[in-house]
Amino acid sequence: METYQEFLDRINSFEKAPTNFGNEYFMGNPSISQKVGSDNSFKKFYGDTVVFALDDTIKRTLAECVDLLYQTAPKCFCQKLSPNTFHVTLHDLSNSAILQNVEKELLENKRKIIAKSGEVQRHANEKIKMKSNSVFNMVDTSLVLGLYPASENDYCRIMELYALFDDVKKLNYPFTPHITLAYYNVNGFDLQSAKDLENIVKQLNANDMEIELEVKNLYYQQFKSMNDYFNIVKLAK
Repeated sequence: METYQEFLDRINSFEKAPTNFGNEYFMGNPSISQKVGSDNSFKKFYGDTVVFALDDTIKRTLAECVDLLYQTAPKCFCQKLSPNTFHVTLHDLSNSAILQNVEKELLENKRKIIAKSGEVQRHANEKIKMKSNSVFNMVDTSLVLGLYPASENDYCRIMELYALFDDVKKLNYPFTPHITLAYYNVNGFDLQSAKDLENIVKQLNANDMEIELEVKNLYYQQFKSMNDYFNIVKLAK
């Protein structure tokens, strides 16, 4: 596991305001087309995940940020995410554009997750303080709000929980806590739109945010698109 300082050094190396759209027409990561159709509406995309649900106050604040993004740079994005989907992912699990490819894995993951609920329950009264880092470009697929634990103790608590679900499915990339705000236009966008986006992101990054994650709000969810998540198991009471 990374130390707290190693974690901070890693995320600070790339969580920066987006100025990397280039000087030509921007085409996002081809993987966007797995989740977003040519008409920029969300496609069926199936899988499961472990997430912290957010309280309504935070969701409203995030929705206001998203509204500003869409008002200022509407050509940059696909269909707007519902505020109900806003969450902090603790651990990714499975995903596929074809349900049959993940049906067995969903069943197996659910079984393993339920078996972990007792271990999660021991942390039920814990709260983890997170701070905003930067709204940034996540691998040319989406615009996200990066987060980091406010202290080394907060970091240790969230990584202890993360390790529980790494036993369910080991990932080949490190934990980077964030909230997805918007997916990019699947057809790309022009230089002027990119400049508009950069300007509004600078404004958003002028304001810091603190979020308290509560273990009692940790859920195993399944999804059928990036705009349709469903609580399957509440992992602590």
